Formats: sequence, structure tokens, C-alpha cells
Amino acid sequence: MPQLITPDSGRIAGRGQQPIQVVDVGRDPSLKLALLSGRLTNLAAPFIYHDPSKQIAYILMPMELNLRDMEQQRLIGQLTQTVMRGLPENAPRAYLLQPRIFFTLQSLIEAILEQDGITPEMLRAQQERADLLRELLRIADEATLRAKMRENDAKIDAAFFDILSASIEANLASGREQAARQLANLQQLLIEETTYGRTVGTRAAALEAFRKSPTRETLLDQLIAAPDAETREMLIALGRQLLDYVFFQQLTMRIEAADDAGKQKLIALRKEIQEARDKIDAAARAYMEEKAALIQDIASSEDPLKTAREHDAEIDDAFFAVLQASAQDAQRRGDELMLKALSAVNEVAMQVIAERQPPEVQMINMLLTANYPDETEKLLNEFKDAADDRLIGIMAQFADQLAQQDRTDLSAKLTKIMVQARKILPKHDPSKEATTGQARPLGEPPKPVIEIARR
Repeated sequence: MPQLITPDSGRIAGRGQQPIQVVDVGRDPSLKLALLSGRLTNLAAPFIYHDPSKQIAYILMPMELNLRDMEQQRLIGQLTQTVMRGLPENAPRAYLLQPRIFFTLQSLIEAILEQDGITPEMLRAQQERADLLRELLRIADEATLRAKMRENDAKIDAAFFDILSASIEANLASGREQAARQLANLQQLLIEETTYGRTVGTRAAALEAFRKSPTRETLLDQLIAAPDAETREMLIALGRQLLDYVFFQQLTMRIEAADDAGKQKLIALRKEIQEARDKIDAAARAYMEEKAALIQDIASSEDPLKTAREHDAEIDDAFFAVLQASAQDAQRRGDELMLKALSAVNEVAMQVIAERQPPEVQMINMLLTANYPDETEKLLNEFKDAADDRLIGIMAQFADQLAQQDRTDLSAKLTKIMVQARKILPKHDPSKEATTGQARPLGEPPKPVIEIARR
């Protein structure tokens, strides 16, 4: 039976019993989105969904398993005990004594979404939009398609375009370029034929005009012509650095030159811009303060790596910007102790970043940091059960990139490792993939020709 690989997946029941599987979003927040979007592979029931931040413990126990009551209770006990063993000593546990049991994956997912404020009515509306998108994709004749779009004008709204955009991204990520193009063509027709689509088109044109000519004059022109507040918010966010004294001076000149009706409109626009700017600045300050607090939490933690992993999604460019600014400040003040602590945080954060990378990239990084030839040979022998000679092709791409970046020493080293790898790594055997026949996770349909994103 397929298994979900999680921090707890090593705890498996005895031979002939059901595997103990844990979807613990407290330890790996990305598992939640993967489960909700239907992208969580190698998952089979029974399993427990655990979210300690909301004190949620949901167990999927399908009727199809045909388990007797005693067997069900035993599995429920094993699942909850597995979660409890992984909790900190002072963490709440009472909610785990009464986990909610679900008989279908859909009902479990709906319960998770309901905790996020997403009601069954919202889900039905989303499903209706997805069904309409599928219906439009099935229409081959363009005239008929355009008529159908106009007929459903009221249903084609911001949420519909969100699903469409997410579907384009999902198909591109899955390598379905033709499907993504078909969806993109559909999107263009919707922009031409529907009320909300025309708003999207006007918004895109305004943003593109500013990107081509990022000046105060262009920004002001596009803000005045913007069709709605959302477009103005996007323009303000994009052009925040230009909202200075000179910009407002230009706006004041426009106000003074306008007629009475125009004056009132531009005065209201000035107030809207100022409020939006202040809101963006406040959010940016709060965001940076959160990064500074996280840096402090990691630096003062008894287990910095564990703390960093728990906040993996928050370690981003802004995190490193605040970290660098803090290090520069400590250096100016001559605070060697703080500088050492921040350096340790940087090392931990870089390790977390490295862990996000695909296995192949992690392998290559490990090889590049190992001593050639003894350590690299040892690593390649360890990799040969998980990798084959396709890794050499990826190495060649990395070597080319390193050479282009004038890192010729690393490029040369990787080239020598490739020679080693050809002698050690097994050849790729496509027939093995064709015959393994791994089962699909419970509730997951076969991969569609065009993937419609779940939002």
C-alpha cells in the first residue's frame, strides 16, 4: 500500500497490519495545500490529519476497509499515539483523545476548509465555476464558445479567473504546455467577451503600460484612467517608490488645472493614493518586524534548526535582507557576540533552504562540497539505489551554469565527478517505471488531459 512520507512515516505497524500514516501540518505546513489540492502522492487510508495550531485531529477511515469495530479502535489509538509522541512535552493533547472520524476523503477536506472559514456553499460555488470552465473547454467552435461566454457573463468573475490562472500555472508545472496554451487562449477570449474579462484586460494594459515606462507621469496617468480600486491598488503597490513629493506635486497641478467635477475626482484619488501608500508602508514594516522576531526566535532557540524548519515558509528574501541589515548593524557597533549569533542563524537558514531543493540538486550540492575523489565516490555509491545515470545529465547542466558564472573551479570538479558517476550509477531503465504500477492515492482521479486547479 502506498505511504505518505512525513516526519512520522517511519512508525509503521507490524506485518499484515495497516500502515500508520500522519499528515502533520504542524511539522510541514506545505502538506495542507498538497492534500487540499489533490497533489499529495503516496497517501492511503487510514491516516490522521493533524493541525496543532487549531487543535485538529481528523482520521480518514473509509467504509471500504471493512474493519471491525475493535480493529478500527486499535488503529485510531495507534494514529493518535503516533502524533502524541511527536509533540513537545507542554503541548495540549486533550483534543487528540477524541479525533473526528471521516468515511470519505471529500468530507475530511470539507471539514479542513470549514476550519478556514470556507463553507460548503463556497465549495459548491467553486465547483460550479470549475464545471463551467470544463464546459467551455469542450466547445470547439469559436462562435459557439463566444456565445456561451456571453450567456454566462454573470458567473465569470474574479474567482473564475483565479481558477483559470491557477489551472494555467498547474498545467505548466506538470509539463502540459499544450493544455496551458489552450487555457491561455480561452482566457484571452474571456477578456474580449465578458464584463469582468474586459476589466482584467484593462487592468493588464495599465500595469503593462507602467512597466514599459515606469515614470511618475505614467503612473499618474494610469491611476487616473484605472477602471477600479483593485487596479489602482496594484499600480500603487508596483509604483510605491515613485509616490514622493514630486509625484504629489504633479497631482496637485492636475487638480488645479481641472474643472469642478474633475477637481473633486482627483482630490478623492489623492486621498485614496495616500491611504493605500500608508497601508502598504505599515504592512511592510510589520512584515519586516516579523522577520526580525523570527531571527531572534531562531537565535535564542535551544534547537535552532528545528525552529527554522517549523518556519520554513517564512525564510525568504526579506528574511535574509533583515538578517544582513542586522549583521551590518552589529558590525558597526562592534558587537561580536551578536554577529556570531546572526552568522549561526544564517547557516541554519541556508540549510533549510537547501532542504527545499529537489533530491537531485541536493545530491549535486553534497557532491560539490565533498572531497574528490574518495568522498565523492563514496557518496555516489550511496546514491546509486535512489538515482541513475539521468543524474549525470543534470550535473552537465549545472557544470555549464557554473562555467557561465566564471566558477570554473567548481565546474571542473563537477565534470570530474561526472566521469566517476558514469562508472557507478546504474543506467536508466524505462521498463521498470512502466511495470511498477503504483496505485493512486485514495480519492485521487486519474490525471486529466487538462488539469483544472482546485482553489
